Amino acid sequence: MQSENTQTNEFETKNVNQLFLKYGFVTLAGMFAQCVMVILEAIITGNGLGAEGLATVSIIMPLELINDAIGTGLGIGITTIAAQYKGQGKEEEARKIWNDGVWFTLIFSIILATLIAVFAEPVATALGARGPVKQMSIQFIRVFMISYPFCFVGQIGIPMLRVDEKPGLASWITAIAALIAISELYWGIFIAHIGIIASAIYYGLSIALFCFSFVPFFKSTNKYHLSFDLKFNWKDLKHAIVLSMPFILITLSSAAYNWIMNLVLGHFGNNYDIAAFGLINGYIFYVLNMITTSLMQGMQPIASDNYGAKLNSRLAQLLKVSLISNIVSVAALTAIFAAFARPITSIFTTNSLVVNITATSGIVVVGLTALGSSINMMSGYYQAVGQAGISTFLGTLKFLICACPLALLLAYTTGIKGIWFAQPIADIISFAVALFLLVKELRKLRKKN
Repeated sequence: MQSENTQTNEFETKNVNQLFLKYGFVTLAGMFAQCVMVILEAIITGNGLGAEGLATVSIIMPLELINDAIGTGLGIGITTIAAQYKGQGKEEEARKIWNDGVWFTLIFSIILATLIAVFAEPVATALGARGPVKQMSIQFIRVFMISYPFCFVGQIGIPMLRVDEKPGLASWITAIAALIAISELYWGIFIAHIGIIASAIYYGLSIALFCFSFVPFFKSTNKYHLSFDLKFNWKDLKHAIVLSMPFILITLSSAAYNWIMNLVLGHFGNNYDIAAFGLINGYIFYVLNMITTSLMQGMQPIASDNYGAKLNSRLAQLLKVSLISNIVSVAALTAIFAAFARPITSIFTTNSLVVNITATSGIVVVGLTALGSSINMMSGYYQAVGQAGISTFLGTLKFLICACPLALLLAYTTGIKGIWFAQPIADIISFAVALFLLVKELRKLRKKN
């Protein structure tokens, strides 16, 4: 093909396995600092603010997931188009969608943050906050919203650095952001004694500092330099939004599952159950999911570029290595948690009730995550090659279509003990669908060669 003969960028010329290792695991290396940060956050919050602090974090987690959903989702959509243009040799078109995406995201996020801050009390109530946890949640929301716009646009800058072939810089920025944020959390809780406000500031800093990724793009010599051009190319921008929807729906589905679990646990249990779920979902599963997200984000610009260049054999190889790497990596961490569930949980909190619930139920909830996360990788692949419809379906399958109804069904038929089995059942269903689509896609790619 002409593209194979003329393109010289590394996305199309280097060994696929080595290239995925570079982008996938370099991205994961940067996210490793985020994983360490999340673990330290749980330790500091659990020991410094107790069960009420953990319950508050669980209550407001849907807002953090909304931030992750829209910010990362738009980042994927915008940089997918930019990478496809790059593969076609259209550098100015790539710069334009990047520039438009930044300004659109900033304007949207300012409006959203203002609305949530103004209605902080009803938002906290709707999320399931009650008693002393409600007042803590309101405080958290109002402080968190100050950094919300910076969090959104920061999550666009990091993937654009990868498109610009600077994955190492992206990893350094995420690592430094994690270090600064966790230092603030420790200072705020144990030294300044500002309580849940320290946690809200921490959540903001951990992502808002990603805005340092914009520094290379302020230089006029960079081919993707930013400008104050607000005359949007709505055709490409709308396409980017469509491509962002799968990841947005994946994460919003997780937010919906988190919200429903908080409600049913509050109804059938108490704040200790919510605190335990906060540890399981907000920290243990978060770390596992971060691995999948990192590997997916490392895979996507490579897939988009090779799709644009019509290099189908490289796409097939990339798809296989990314899925296998994800399953092995997530399974290894899951096994470590299963083997040491109680001592690991005891690090986060000294409350014996929370430790018992988290240690026993946590193994059930995350036990099959390595299999279920395959659906996220497949959704990310289809998103990278522009198939938004199937990517969206896959993005909603695990949590919205399966886990949410299962959580309600099991809650009202088996009680508090059955609630925890909603996610592993959803993992089994998701893996079966992902395996079917993987075989189908590989056959299609072989026929195109």
